[in-house]
Amino acid sequence: MIEIAGALGIDELRRIADLEEEAFVPRTMLDRLASAHDEARDLAEHAAVYGRSTGVGANKDTAVAGDGDAHARRLLRSHAVDAGEAVPDRVVRAMLAVRLNQLAAGGSGIEPAVVAALAEMLRRDALPTVRTLGSIGTGDLTALAGTALTLLGERPASTPLEPLDAWGSASALSFISSSALTIARAALAVTELRVLDRAWSGVCALSFHALDGNAQAFAEASAGASAAPGVEAAAAALRALIGPAPEPARIQDPFALRIAAITQGVVATATDRLADQVAALIGAAQENPLYVLGADAGSRAVLHHGAFFQAQLAAELDATALALAQTSTVTLSRLRLLNEPAFTGLPPFLGDGEPGASGLMMVEYVAASAVADIRHAAQPAALGTIVLSRGAEEDAPFAAQAVAQLEDAVVATRTLIACELLGAVRLVRRRGVAGRLTGALADVFARASASLGTDDADRDLRPDLERATALLTEIADLVEGR
Repeated sequence: MIEIAGALGIDELRRIADLEEEAFVPRTMLDRLASAHDEARDLAEHAAVYGRSTGVGANKDTAVAGDGDAHARRLLRSHAVDAGEAVPDRVVRAMLAVRLNQLAAGGSGIEPAVVAALAEMLRRDALPTVRTLGSIGTGDLTALAGTALTLLGERPASTPLEPLDAWGSASALSFISSSALTIARAALAVTELRVLDRAWSGVCALSFHALDGNAQAFAEASAGASAAPGVEAAAAALRALIGPAPEPARIQDPFALRIAAITQGVVATATDRLADQVAALIGAAQENPLYVLGADAGSRAVLHHGAFFQAQLAAELDATALALAQTSTVTLSRLRLLNEPAFTGLPPFLGDGEPGASGLMMVEYVAASAVADIRHAAQPAALGTIVLSRGAEEDAPFAAQAVAQLEDAVVATRTLIACELLGAVRLVRRRGVAGRLTGALADVFARASASLGTDDADRDLRPDLERATALLTEIADLVEGR
């Protein structure tokens, strides 16, 4: 059981999303929220509060009648429109968990009954339907408003759910004023990037042995000389997997091998920075307005702000996608070396020797297509701008678009690494160098070769590439256990 009380981590979020562990909200948290709700209500009686006693957006200066539930429902209904493809269930679960964890911080003034209902929705896996289009990095209003309508019984849940009877004006904007969906997507992207980083180490080490690489590029002194974060860790991972290095075929390798740790270090560094920002946001109270509460009545306040503007998150998402684009060309170059007779001493494209055999020729094309997708996804989303709501919001960071682009880049990167795996396994086997592999790398090769087989004849390679893609998670686990 994972407790959601304000300290949820990225890996815990992933386990909740994948139904590996059940989540719960402790009674003590609901009690704290009840006290915070009472304090917020007292504050709101003495000042105008955005979205509670006023309209929202360009209607911020319009007072609304004190009709509580009716105003709340109008706000939630009007903000629930979305479009596009449905978000996967695992992402929706992660969104619900993020929102619960944020609400635990106590800055929303929300009714504890709403939080309890949200926790029950997650516990029962009675999920709302959430679609991809509707967010621009200033709050996932449409996704969370749709979730609220599901809690109220106005939209169906994936399984039956007892609807809330009422929803007070104190809780409408407070509930939807969050980027929980974008944060959840970013968190799950981080977990996938961690897997791919480990899988990349295993596949790159196989290519190194297949091509009789020069291990000097990964020496501690060489990695340190790069003076860049992440490189020493990437080089150390490769050294551990490569084990006793073969006699190098060249005094100096092509960049595809020589700078592998450098470009992968950029990816690891960007992922770490993204993870740090996501971890902070999972537990941040960014609701607008924000209730500053506490024992000292004189220090209590209702703050209207723009802290929900996800500029830093968008920047980290863009940076990570750019890092993947930079290293993707190096991965493609290694695949080209694996297919090149001048480096392998074997027929072009590792064909079976039949005249004109194409071997892995088209795998290289697939890899190039993946690189093109990664490059396309690396166009910085944060460069965009927009004016909405009659000028009330004159900019946007487009974090939701940045995370969608990163998700696309991650999918293409998985395919790209799988393409290299096909070539590396085939060349290690054909050159008969598997016997010098040790430790985790020997296990990686054994598992991959057992799955991919030994038939090098020209044939339909789609099943092979699908198996190679699926193998990457297993390879990452083997590498992690080294």
